[in-house]
Amino acid sequence: MIFAVGNHVQQIINGTKTQTRRVAKTNSFIYQIRKTYSIQPGRTKPGIPEGRILIKRRWLELKQDTINSKDAWLEGGYTPEEYEKLFNKMHPEWSSRYCYEFMFIPTSETQQ
Repeated sequence: MIFAVGNHVQQIINGTKTQTRRVAKTNSFIYQIRKTYSIQPGRTKPGIPEGRILIKRRWLELKQDTINSKDAWLEGGYTPEEYEKLFNKMHPEWSSRYCYEFMFIPTSETQQ
């Protein structure tokens, strides 16, 4: 899973970023609950060696659903307004998005 914004990768390792949102598109890949995924610091970059993320939960949000304060904080320390501004800048045409709750699993604990 790609995390190319700011210090999101370090926040994941620290356990302070535990959510991510991805545009829901027809035929788009949906990350599976109870599976682990590599953490890529950018498109085409390899996964970090420190560990992986485990998807714990997934839900769907529509554009008219505004992120709440708790979830915006878990996205990387944002306010709801800051997060929605960033997401809309990256994905101006979105109408629905999948929300994923995850946890960091250090390499020493992963079963790849």
